[in-house]
Amino acid sequence: MLYSPAMILRSNLPRLRQSALGADRVLDVGGWYQPFNLATHVIDLCPCETRRVQDALDPEDPERFAAATWTVADVCSPPWPYPDKSFDFVLCSNLLEDVRDPLAVCRELNRVGRAGYIETPSRLREIFAKSAPGPLGRWRGRAPEVGFYHHRWFVELDGTHLRFTAKTAALMERRHNYLTRRGLGRKLTEAESGLGLFWQGGFTFEEVFADPRAEYPDYRRKALAALRR
Repeated sequence: MLYSPAMILRSNLPRLRQSALGADRVLDVGGWYQPFNLATHVIDLCPCETRRVQDALDPEDPERFAAATWTVADVCSPPWPYPDKSFDFVLCSNLLEDVRDPLAVCRELNRVGRAGYIETPSRLREIFAKSAPGPLGRWRGRAPEVGFYHHRWFVELDGTHLRFTAKTAALMERRHNYLTRRGLGRKLTEAESGLGLFWQGGFTFEEVFADPRAEYPDYRRKALAALRR
């Protein structure tokens, strides 16, 4: 649906494929950018014929979906055109951090799916700068590229509970709001960079409202301490 990063938690792909292979009906939510070939159905804002075939999550698998099972729709405008619990497995990978109403998407995932997998970049990845501008860039006032500039939400996971906090421009207002590779002394690992949730039966979710002037630096301080341990 939107331009998202590639699947971060590649280590989860074997389990994802196994779950889909054992399911008769599989829905890929927002699957245009990186189609999941083992999905039998797709819902996305973009049409099937424009999908990025070359960037499929599982290029080794033949496509199970077809134009007839590809629904063009805004996933933030429920209800989706599927009955309750009509899918054995539902995939939503690297989408929730992008969309204007992730809570609406989560409600529909719970409604139409019996089980599924959700993936987003972790909040750590969204406040991490992989590289910093060189001397000339700093002289010109260039800021480091922190996280993914187009994402709207920080996403955190506690068990099977998702928390969404708005990602605002305040992130870049203070150096103590974000992490750098130089400050941490290393790259983030795959596990630190992504958030993955395999769920069965349902999951819970909420939007968290926070004052970024206090919450952003507090999160960064606690995260840095945990990473260094």
